[in-house]
Amino acid sequence: MEERPSIVVEEYLQEIYLLETANDSVKAVQIASRLNTTPSTVHATLSRMKRDGLIKIDKKKNIHLTQQGKEQAQDLVKRHNLAEYFLCNILQIPWYEVHKHAHRLEHAMTPLVVEKLDHFLGYPEYCPHGVPIQGYNESFFKDSFELDQAQEGMNVKILMIDEVLENAEDLLKHLHQKSIVPGSEHLIRERLEPTRSLTLEKEDSLITLPFDIAQKIRVIQVDS
Repeated sequence: MEERPSIVVEEYLQEIYLLETANDSVKAVQIASRLNTTPSTVHATLSRMKRDGLIKIDKKKNIHLTQQGKEQAQDLVKRHNLAEYFLCNILQIPWYEVHKHAHRLEHAMTPLVVEKLDHFLGYPEYCPHGVPIQGYNESFFKDSFELDQAQEGMNVKILMIDEVLENAEDLLKHLHQKSIVPGSEHLIRERLEPTRSLTLEKEDSLITLPFDIAQKIRVIQVDS
């Protein structure tokens, strides 16, 4: 039986995979920031992952998953998202709270548990935050864009809340209260470049988001 990576390595695999999936270049400093750890710790862990054939590092210090690393990362992300779906839709834990609980469960789930849970849940397509559970399809990023790119007068539908925001439970709760949730539709009422913010409207309710938050929310344009 193949030995699974440690919890620390699994966390690194997940972060690298999510950044690569969003077509971002992956640097050690990003990992340190997202995992709230020191550069020296990141360097040591990345060196171990490179030795074990999970990542490659190019001349520009960009980090890339190998095929082996990608497969292990996809397995972890699926475990996490299935756990979130179960917690939210079966145990009725609010969607803005499930991330922290799923983070603990994902590392303990065996392949058999994943298989049975997926079947029990009816092979759901998306986690409560809108992340595809069964894998991204080609059109997911092609047809969608980050909310900070939306223009005034545009109607958008929320597709996905980025993993980075899932750790900010108070922020997710605020977004929930303003109906900024996967599946909801909003009008871009105002775009202010000087303050780098967007104002969204839904049923006479307004919410203003700074660009740095909006760029972590993926949307698609819809007809009014």
